[in-house]
Amino acid sequence: MRPLQARLVTLCQQVLALGVVLVVLTPASGVVSLDIVRETPGQGSASLGGSAPAELMSATVPTAPVTPTVTEVPLTGAAGGFAGLRGRTVADGATSARVVSKPQQVTDFSAVGVTWEGGEALEEDQITLRVRTRTGEEWSAWEDLQYHDEHGPDPDSAEGANARPGTEPTFVGEVDEVQVEASTDGVVLPDDLSLALVDPGSAKKSETEAPADQSSGQPTGDPSASYDDDFAQQDGTDAAEEGIALQSATVATSQRAAAQPTIFSRAQWGADESIRNKGALRYGSISGGFVHHTVNANDYSEAQVPAILRSIYAYHVKSRGWSDIGYNFLVDRFGRIWEGRYGGIDRPVVGAHTLNYNDYSFAMSAIGNFDVVQPTDVMLRAYGSLFAWKLSLHGVNPASTSQRIGSRTFAAINGHRDAGSTACPGKYLYAQLPTIRTYASSAAPTVPTGPTPIAVSAPNPQNNLDASPYPDLVVRRAADGRGLVLPTGGLTSFQKRLVVGKSGWDKRADVLVSPDLTGDGLADLVTADKSGVVRVRAGKGNGKFGATTRKMSLRGYSLITAAGDVDGDGRNDLVARFKGRLTVLLATGKGGFSRKVTRKGYSGYRQIVGAGDVNGDGRADLLLRTKNRAFLQTGYGTGRFAPPQRLAGRWSTFNRMVAGDFNGDGRSDIVVRNSAGKMMLLPGRGDGTYGAALGPATNLKSMRWITGANLVGGAGADLIGVAGKQLVVVANRDTFELGSPIDTGVSFAGMDRILNAGDVDRDGFGDVLTRDTAGRLWLFSGNGTGALAPGRVIGSGWTAVSGLTAVGDVTGDGLPDLIGTTAGRLNVWTGNGTGFADPVPVKGGVSSPAGLPSDLSGFDWVLGVQAMTLKGQGDYIVRDRASGVAYVYTGRKKGVSSPRVLGEGLGAFDLAG
Repeated sequence: MRPLQARLVTLCQQVLALGVVLVVLTPASGVVSLDIVRETPGQGSASLGGSAPAELMSATVPTAPVTPTVTEVPLTGAAGGFAGLRGRTVADGATSARVVSKPQQVTDFSAVGVTWEGGEALEEDQITLRVRTRTGEEWSAWEDLQYHDEHGPDPDSAEGANARPGTEPTFVGEVDEVQVEASTDGVVLPDDLSLALVDPGSAKKSETEAPADQSSGQPTGDPSASYDDDFAQQDGTDAAEEGIALQSATVATSQRAAAQPTIFSRAQWGADESIRNKGALRYGSISGGFVHHTVNANDYSEAQVPAILRSIYAYHVKSRGWSDIGYNFLVDRFGRIWEGRYGGIDRPVVGAHTLNYNDYSFAMSAIGNFDVVQPTDVMLRAYGSLFAWKLSLHGVNPASTSQRIGSRTFAAINGHRDAGSTACPGKYLYAQLPTIRTYASSAAPTVPTGPTPIAVSAPNPQNNLDASPYPDLVVRRAADGRGLVLPTGGLTSFQKRLVVGKSGWDKRADVLVSPDLTGDGLADLVTADKSGVVRVRAGKGNGKFGATTRKMSLRGYSLITAAGDVDGDGRNDLVARFKGRLTVLLATGKGGFSRKVTRKGYSGYRQIVGAGDVNGDGRADLLLRTKNRAFLQTGYGTGRFAPPQRLAGRWSTFNRMVAGDFNGDGRSDIVVRNSAGKMMLLPGRGDGTYGAALGPATNLKSMRWITGANLVGGAGADLIGVAGKQLVVVANRDTFELGSPIDTGVSFAGMDRILNAGDVDRDGFGDVLTRDTAGRLWLFSGNGTGALAPGRVIGSGWTAVSGLTAVGDVTGDGLPDLIGTTAGRLNVWTGNGTGFADPVPVKGGVSSPAGLPSDLSGFDWVLGVQAMTLKGQGDYIVRDRASGVAYVYTGRKKGVSSPRVLGEGLGAFDLAG
């Protein structure tokens, strides 16, 4: 007798012994899921097969990682054709279709699922997927493969971008072959429909073990991994955690956590950590939890659970395209809890379980299909203890019926169907949510007597440490621990257009501004008409120009450019293209120009730009632009130029290039315009290369012939061009991203956190707080110049505070405050002019005026600052941990803008505030 049949016989005997008579016993299905539901009196709820299984405190687990394998069998081709099919039918003009796979051989206890190409969204009622198995000569009946479009990562996350829609994995018993069928109603079959055959792998050796000790809070899947290396910022705080502290926090209900239940680790189910996407791990916040079910086997043995977990893991990663197993935790019918997604059981790891709510919640999935069986009581109790503990870590009362989770309000404990149109977690498990809530509430810690929670306003950080009104960054240099201030300057931008010529400027063939050509020290204007007549107009120094002072014929010339002094004689020159050659127009002492034809091969260029001294050798250089590339042509200082050398980077999106010193640092920069009209600044480094694009600085989509020079005063070059019929000047605001570092005069060595805290000591100047590794809080008083007084200790015992953040005055007393979390409770420390009062629980949480993207895993700084331009909502500064480039997310009434570069080369600093 086959083992599956033996289990069925035992089942029948147990059911008959309880007085339930099965009139007809159907043949073995092969799909391990049976439609038998019962309850045992006095035990609450019971599982398939008689009385509920006793809770197990041990498990038969592999002693080493086990590598699962996934075999993909194509069902439809990418071009709509069918590969390896037994047959298909198409009806209604190819808007409804059916496909049946060829039978596929499977190994013992495999899982199967069907996926298709990402981006093809199908409602659950638009596609039907079924499976059947063959044992010997007999095929089982067709059974549904469960497809829920609400399962998975959020579509706007990096993980969601690579995800494939698909069914839940279904386990098959000891069968010979498996076959699937897919049919659609009203739509065509999706492209790249694929059958996944998942082999969980076999452990070479197994042992009976108790749950792993996970009290440290560190991830357990990879014993060799360093927690600090994988998940912590260099300042000791996870970037996502800091984002949470700035954006939102839940009402605290207790000062301590509930007891942690025993949890089997990833290593104990044999997780092969090499197959997950390690770079995709990220953290969010937790305001509630969701109950799921895995929609698969119900009569598994305790020893088969690790294989089930490995199959789900492999299917989620290799077939669905997720970064890891989707659930944070799983629980089997024996009441054993298993660690799911990697990242730390007590951390707010973002999973892929509840569409649109993954960033704000966690989930535990019950192994089984609870549309057809009752959950066991030990399983429900496991839910209660896990949810009580996990919610208490984040200050959430499991009995709460009003939790803000993402965009909606939920209870603290929910079924998946509460968040979407899905049957999950099955009708019988969903009906037990009140029981789970009761168990969780009884396990939750009691609310201790303490300070009365207070409501606080949204954070309004103050970050000014130098003489300018703009916010500053305070950083620690990694090499020696020195404290520095990085001033910001309002971000690169230009003013509104100033009309300097009212009409007729659209009739010119070219208009450009040049360094002084008339000898008065002011920038002049050069125009060319369609007949080739070129005129020079003297500048007035206020953006306007006088009458023509020079006139010459340059018929046949194009791309006329102001090149500066290219031959070292103290007079500024022009260059142009003539018959495909570069021609230099050298200014003479008599006010004219002598023409010198130089290199050939210039027919393919769209623009020649006088770039000034790009490489720091004191000679004027040129920039050249084709449709897709840019080149630097360095000058010899004799009127001739070296061969063009290609500039690195992507240039195909730009349709205009303007050179000049736009940021006032003495080096030649480039302003480029993209197809949308946005002007970006590429700061020159003075060595022939340019930094990352800054901006957008302004929008000049409708302007033609844009060139640049210092026209209206100020440190940076201005822009001039033709808009409609008018000649207009767009003046530089002389704002900037990051200025030169200011030495604070103090060291931050031995500190693990820096806070740009505002005026803590009420002397009128911004101050800095730091926390040392012993948990002491230090105050460094500022004097308004960027310098800081020596630090002094103003408190101790701050080690236990996570997410410690300077938020400005949120209590309304005019003094800056701090917020942070201790023992799962969000607190505010109110400023008192000399330090901070004792912590008080925050009532109703704290929310920022702007929300950051959900994926913060690539950033090691996440800092809330006052508005960088001194207008509108507060902004965020983040730093890419890999490149050291800092970005600004500008706050808006709803959300934030796209990021813009703040500065590069910030990898030399390891702490920031």
